[in-house]
Amino acid sequence: VPGDFKTVQEAVNGASANDTIVINEGKYRENIVVSKPLVIRSSNGPARSTIRAFLPGAPVITVSADGVTVEGLRFVGSDISGVLLSGASNSSIINNEAAGNWIGITLRHSNGNRISGNTTELNRSYGMYLEYANNNTVERNSVNKNYDQGMFISYSNNNTIRENTVNLNTWKGIMLWSSNNNSITDNRMLRNTFGLVMSESNDNTVSGNTSFPNIFLILPILLIYIVIISYFLQKRVLRFIYG
Repeated sequence: VPGDFKTVQEAVNGASANDTIVINEGKYRENIVVSKPLVIRSSNGPARSTIRAFLPGAPVITVSADGVTVEGLRFVGSDISGVLLSGASNSSIINNEAAGNWIGITLRHSNGNRISGNTTELNRSYGMYLEYANNNTVERNSVNKNYDQGMFISYSNNNTIRENTVNLNTWKGIMLWSSNNNSITDNRMLRNTFGLVMSESNDNTVSGNTSFPNIFLILPILLIYIVIISYFLQKRVLRFIYG
């Protein structure tokens, strides 16, 4: 695409199960629905293949089948989600970018998927959102500078959330709500207002994470300490000079 087919959706419609669709460099305006197992990947990475929502009121790409791989694309301009997995299992969303959407990547009623190596930045709500989504692996993603929360995990159990970078999100880095038996390990959650928050969630494993609060919260304290140290240094210097 383009080539044998003018649009990605035409290629999806014309493909047989388990075919591979290669998207060449360019900018595309469409909303894609994938309802069969396919591999959809760019020819040269997300920086060169951008798909913008033709209808902002729909996800840029909706995956509703099992066994789908989406790789190396950039999804922008949706008031719903850049990528939506709805009732999809055993699929892979890898090395994509989702920016400037309401939510970057959404999993809803979707189990056993792999979400790896993606970048979700500058989305107006969440970088990633899991709802009734179980047994997924979310690893080595960059979830930064989203205007509400980095990751929101709601009513979702037995997920592995590991080695993600979740920085500079306006509110929370990672939020668990009514979600149990998840593993939250080795994530970097820096300069969010709160790093990790869990509510009504039980038996989660949390280890090896790095968290540091928003610099604007600690800056006044640092300034106070700097002023105090400066005062005592000046006092010592003046005492030395003037006896």
